[in-house]
Order: sequence, then structure tokens, then C-alpha cells
Amino acid sequence: MGPAAATTTRPAATPSAIPAAVGATLDRLAPLLPGAVAAARAALRPQLGLVGRSVWPEVAWRFSRLTNTGLPIEFAWSSRETALRYTVEVAPPEAPDPGRLALAARQLGWPHDPLPALAPWLALQQGQELRFGAWLGARFSSAGPATKLYADVPPGAALPAALPAAQPWLRSPSLHWRMAGLNADHSLELYAQSADLDRRRLLDLGQGLFGTPVPGAALSRHLDLLCGGQDLPRPSGLSVVFGGDLRPRALTWFCFAKAVFRDDEQVRQTLLSAVDGAPAAVYAALAAGPADGRWRNGMVGAGVDAGGSGWLQCGLRPT
Repeated sequence: MGPAAATTTRPAATPSAIPAAVGATLDRLAPLLPGAVAAARAALRPQLGLVGRSVWPEVAWRFSRLTNTGLPIEFAWSSRETALRYTVEVAPPEAPDPGRLALAARQLGWPHDPLPALAPWLALQQGQELRFGAWLGARFSSAGPATKLYADVPPGAALPAALPAAQPWLRSPSLHWRMAGLNADHSLELYAQSADLDRRRLLDLGQGLFGTPVPGAALSRHLDLLCGGQDLPRPSGLSVVFGGDLRPRALTWFCFAKAVFRDDEQVRQTLLSAVDGAPAAVYAALAAGPADGRWRNGMVGAGVDAGGSGWLQCGLRPT
């Protein structure tokens, strides 16, 4: 994810249509994931239709922080699964950021009322400066559809007190919490940026989280691949997944692709050299659009879960 560019060409779209770049990306994925693509198209028409009906049509397709051109949707890829994933804006640019979290909650489709889980995050945003307010995440796979809510954590804000006090690193002054991801099963993912995160500290954190060095070994192998054996670029970020019981389940490190790679082609070659099968085919389809002079790959990262299974991941702008 990156800051929106000041100017860009507006994708061909009508208020109820999917932008051309998004449609082209879905077309490339359709032979691989026909059911997922059909479900994603059906979901995206009303979601992006909200943006397309903006009273500011001149900025509707270039206002978002999700991508480096301001396009209000980013696809996501992970080597651990074969799925179609994206993150999308929940409202047009004129919608106030403080109201976006409630708007996103209405689009989740969860089997239970999400408002109790959102209460501490709504309180955290109250009267604060926000970067984006909220985004909606969606995943379509053989397990069925799932949605995720991304809540903006205001700059300098302290995390809700209800989070596990047994994890003192959550309060570390070197970690700047940027976002929280909430799931229907009550699991939670917290995202932070750090200006001084290095490899040793990250691996120590993994060992502390899970109580064993094995997950750290899996994570280290993928860091070698992404960073070429060098230390982590600064700043970079991390996220931690907590289960519904608030026990740590996974740790992920990430940075902008342009911080560690020469260009999009180097990203593509590196990721495909480490992955095969259906996940590789999905990444290849996402990355196969025409070059337009801007980075297609956004954040790249590596993750590991409590059982020691590791993965690579990447966000990709539709092209």
C-alpha cells in the first residue's frame, strides 16, 4: 500500500461497472479460479459502485491510499493458499474518514453483530486524525467467501487496554501501530511500523511469541529470499495475528517492494522461484498485466505461524 499519486488516468468505468484494470485482472484469474472470480465480480459491483457514484468523479478513482495510483482496490496474494483476495474502499472520497468504520461494518455480512467487537476501535478513532478510516477485505476460496475489516489506528494512539497485558512488546515505543484487522471468528491482526526493526529483533520477537525458535527459522529463510541476505530495510513493518482467545497465532514482516527489489520483474522472478503449483499460477496472473511505468507490486512480506509453517505474500495493484 502506498500514498495516492497526485494525478493518474481514470480507469474506464461507469458508476455501476468494475474499472478496466480490475476487470482485466479478474479475466486473467478466471481460468484458474472460476468460482472465486464470479463471486468476486458480484461483490465488487456494489462495492466499487459506491465509489463510482461519487459526487467528485474527477477524483473517485485516484483518491485511495491502497495503491500508488490512488485506485481504490488492491489485490493480495499469499503462497499459503489458492484464493482470490482483495482490499477495497468502503465509500467514495467525499465520505468522512471517521464514518468509514461504521460503513464498513454494514458490508461485512457476518453471522453476528460486529459492533461489539468494533466498539474499542470506534472509541480509539473518536476525535482523532485518520489516514483512511476503514477498508474492507475479502477472500474467495474453496472454503467459501470471507470478509475482514481493517480499522485505522490513529497516529500516536495507544492500543485498547483489553489487549493482552502479557505481551509487553505491544506497548514498545519503537512500534507505531497503524491498523487492526478484525475477522468474523473474533481473531485479530495488528499491524505496526518500526524505524529500527532489524532481523535479530524480529526473530527474537517470533521466538518470544511462540516459545520456540522453529518458527523463526522458517521466517528467516524467507527473509533471505526477499532481502538477499541483507538486514531488513528501515522502516519496515510487522503484523501479529491473535486467535479468538488472544493467543499469538502468526507473525508477518513486510516492506515496500521497491525497498528491496530493482523493479517489478525482479519481484516476479523472485517469488515464482520459491513457489509452484496453484499459488504460483495465481501470482503470475496477478502480475501479468501491461507495464504502465509505476510499481505494480506494493508491499511484500514473509510470515510464519505458531506451528512453523512459513509463507510469502504480496499486494498487487490491478493492471
